[in-house]
Amino acid sequence: MRPIIGMTACRGEGNVYKTNDTYVKAVIRAGGVPVLLPIAARPEDCPRLLDLTDGLLIPGGVDIAPQFFGEEPVKEVTCIDRVQDEFELELIRQAAARKKPMLAICRGLQVVNVAFGGTLWQDIPTQCPQAHGHNQETESRSEAYHTVCLSPGSRLAAVLGKEELRTNSYHHQAVKDLAPGFSVCAQAKDGVIEGIESADGAILAVQWHPECMAERHPEFRPLFEDLIRRSASNK
Repeated sequence: MRPIIGMTACRGEGNVYKTNDTYVKAVIRAGGVPVLLPIAARPEDCPRLLDLTDGLLIPGGVDIAPQFFGEEPVKEVTCIDRVQDEFELELIRQAAARKKPMLAICRGLQVVNVAFGGTLWQDIPTQCPQAHGHNQETESRSEAYHTVCLSPGSRLAAVLGKEELRTNSYHHQAVKDLAPGFSVCAQAKDGVIEGIESADGAILAVQWHPECMAERHPEFRPLFEDLIRRSASNK
């Protein structure tokens, strides 16, 4: 049977819960069954939700409230959702305790890092003056933008079969202090962290959006195929 992949659904305009169809299509293409987990679910419901899923995909979204990593917001942080933060942080921690397979993307990577004690650069342009561009025009989401170097020997490098690739980029925040129990598995050429993975192999997280590139650029599909394989063996 195809594994069930839970994907958190954020709040959108018109009182709806949503996720981009590119996530859904990427999971289906890789052989999984996507199920949306609305962030309105109570944190105490996380154990039941995890019982219903074989793996998790934590997608992109708005900024994380800086209070969750001990800081006050800089003026460039303008859109947060504490309900989403609280739900995803609890879901990720409980999933990790079960060694549930996870793939985290963009904001998802940042939430994973914060969930286990890491911190973030709240705004790359103002706090990392050495950084190159990381926030391309959103209308070109399948367009490769900058180079990412993968760490030799990392799980990410093994999954993608590469040491370097060009990715899209839609973020103004990034990992600052890495959470304990994780290693950096990808960086941009300016040093900005682009991928992290847990020591136990359960969590793989990337800063770019592979779901937007997977149809046009097949080299990104193994990220989702790896999640499905790991989730199938977790059934």
